[in-house]
Amino acid sequence: MDKKKILIVDDEKDWVQMLAMKLKSEGYQTEAAFDGIQAMMQVVQLEPNLILLDIKMPAGGGLETLKHIRASVKTFSTSVIVITGREDKEIKEAAEKLGISGYFLKPVDMPQLLNRIKAVLSQ
Repeated sequence: MDKKKILIVDDEKDWVQMLAMKLKSEGYQTEAAFDGIQAMMQVVQLEPNLILLDIKMPAGGGLETLKHIRASVKTFSTSVIVITGREDKEIKEAAEKLGISGYFLKPVDMPQLLNRIKAVLSQ
């Protein structure tokens, strides 16, 4: 069985490394992007099964990146879970309208996040 591919999009490199190690230990393949522009290139090139997306990033924030993902025929159905340090009701509502599969605030409850990832990838 092929490993599920997860793209981690966040400008906090330490967080990306830690999350990638955890996901690899759970049997997932991971890739990383550190801003919105890089994320869009990676999404099209890698065709991940799931994107873990930060909201506040340079070069195209998470919400703009999510809008581009949903606007593309090639990527509109890609599952996205938002993981952010910003507690903002309007941003959460906007992301939910764009069809996210989950919304987590940092610091993340790792068992909850892993359970959500498993649930999304088993659909």
